[in-house]
Amino acid sequence: MSKSSRKTFLTKSLYLVTSLIFIERGLGFSSEVTAENKPSGTIPEGLSPVSESDPTAKALGFHQDAKHTDFTLNPERKEPSAKNQFCKHCAQYTKLNDAWGKCNIISAGVVSSLGWCSAWSQKM
Repeated sequence: MSKSSRKTFLTKSLYLVTSLIFIERGLGFSSEVTAENKPSGTIPEGLSPVSESDPTAKALGFHQDAKHTDFTLNPERKEPSAKNQFCKHCAQYTKLNDAWGKCNIISAGVVSSLGWCSAWSQKM
């Protein structure tokens, strides 16, 4: 059995890392996932998005993008049953266009259809 040198090890490691980066980013997998989760519509005229630092929004753990939810503060969001919990499926949400709507609880502006907060409840 031959002994590998550090140079061989580093060279093979570099090839492996480069290949993994190419596979993940070079083929566009990452950009497809992030583009899929961004609101595609424009914000309705005269309205502004709710700030995540708004006191009501902060108290409810609100995020315009549900994937940024703090799981340590909201562990129920990690459960498999919560995978479809988005503002667009909430009873408090009123759709304005495909990407934005009004919330009956967080009334400081418009919320993303892909957002989430701890007051989420299933539409009936």
